[in-house]
Amino acid sequence: MTPAVATEQSLASTAVRSMTTSTGNLVIFDTASGEWQPHPWPQIHVIAQNVAARALDRVGPAPGVVGIVGEPTAELVAAIPGAWLAGAAVTILPGPVRGADVAQWAESTLARFVGVGATIVFANGAQLTALREAQHRLPIEDLASIGHESLATPLPEPHGGDASPAVMQGTAGSTGTPRTAVLSRAAVRNNVTALARRMELDPATDVCCTWLPIYHDMGLAFVLTGVLTGASMWVAPTSAFAASPFRWLNWLSTSKATYTGAPNFAYNLLGKYASRVRDVDLSNLRVVLNGGEPIDCDGFGVFIDRMAQFGFDPGVAAPSYGLAESTCAVTTPVLGQGGIRYDEVEQEVPGGATVVRKHALLGKPVDGMEIRIVPAADEPPVVRGRTVGELEIRGTSMMSGYLGEPEIDAASWYRTGDLGYLVDGSLVVCGRAKELITIAGRNIFPTEVESVAARVKGVREGAVVAVGTGAGTARPGLVITAEYRGPDEAGARTELVALVASECGVVPAEVVFVRPGTLPRTSSGKLKRLAVRQQLGG
Repeated sequence: MTPAVATEQSLASTAVRSMTTSTGNLVIFDTASGEWQPHPWPQIHVIAQNVAARALDRVGPAPGVVGIVGEPTAELVAAIPGAWLAGAAVTILPGPVRGADVAQWAESTLARFVGVGATIVFANGAQLTALREAQHRLPIEDLASIGHESLATPLPEPHGGDASPAVMQGTAGSTGTPRTAVLSRAAVRNNVTALARRMELDPATDVCCTWLPIYHDMGLAFVLTGVLTGASMWVAPTSAFAASPFRWLNWLSTSKATYTGAPNFAYNLLGKYASRVRDVDLSNLRVVLNGGEPIDCDGFGVFIDRMAQFGFDPGVAAPSYGLAESTCAVTTPVLGQGGIRYDEVEQEVPGGATVVRKHALLGKPVDGMEIRIVPAADEPPVVRGRTVGELEIRGTSMMSGYLGEPEIDAASWYRTGDLGYLVDGSLVVCGRAKELITIAGRNIFPTEVESVAARVKGVREGAVVAVGTGAGTARPGLVITAEYRGPDEAGARTELVALVASECGVVPAEVVFVRPGTLPRTSSGKLKRLAVRQQLGG
């Protein structure tokens, strides 16, 4: 098998070697035509050189940080290694959400670029137009204009060593204020290398397919897998998936993809409506990552079972754990030990009763990473036979620190804020420390309440938030806010209260139904529980 990544090389030289020697393609989905457009990786390398030359020409020999925003195109993907060839780091920001004030988005996006030290921005499409109309002092370059130019002069060798920043990655901000993780060139290379090794990725035969947003750590990791290994990479805009989620299965079938991934909600959605799926072939898949949000074992299991008729092998499912602060991957199953493996345990709920819960096993640390469980600041829910604590991580994929904050000692442990435990070395994550709900003197995980509430007909999948309000008062309560669409709101509310009371051991103090699309989310689509609690006055 061909080695996926040569670790002794620098990040930029690894990218150059992989792109220039690859026989694979970067394949981009064109939303206008509905067709896939192939671009050989050597062509992407030429475009990357053009990006580097433009950056060096416009802002001098030390660009610092190159900003990128827009829909995924060959030029946008090429701009990532292009920044490294110019000796710069890259930061990628999201476009405006539907219904947003585009002018206001442009002003705030340019301010964010300046805040992370960007000296030049590359954009395309409507985002390019909006940014230029904002008339900011930052140079705004059109990605499309450099796609077919010939490089006039050779590029200088990129300056800076492995400790220099490669990616300025925004964190999700689902439980607080978003920050920017500074990821070194070594950390990025190490993480992509480690995951490729764990998955035994062969650039000559493997085909990756993703619709994840490239500004998110998981989406960026997928794209960088292609850049740093030369494996064929099929990339679709997230908006194309959102418009028709079942397209993803067609894309996997058309590309004969062997490697893909998504957050849990996508699997739940497709499993729930699997009767709509027709004429797809999923038999080529050998790695299917599930990460980025809590994993619903039953919902993921439904997807796996219902996709079997299309050739899906249950053993390829890979529930995993990662975060922006570690570039992306922290744990994932060892190849051949995948599938929906879970720990079935008894958990105490308010009132002294116990319920049976399933917690997904998220695999073991990838090369270079370590994990441990330490006592949590607040007493977590009691899981019989297990010691639940806070997860700490460290290793070669870790960030240098948050922008504007002191650097992190490479030997120190990073407190993730996630609660969990270990089973034979495999990680189990139960919830977030900041999101625990305290009722009648006991702590419960909001994700468990939310998964029960989501079973009520009319409640939108992945659009339920459970929070505790009145913390520190005599009568704290459980409030459930859910996006709902249906004819019988009162009946649905009664059913939801009964389900949560019987399965979670607590009666909701209030159930609030809101219109679809109302709940606050991060730019990557994660629900913002703390924002909901603040809106409720908790």
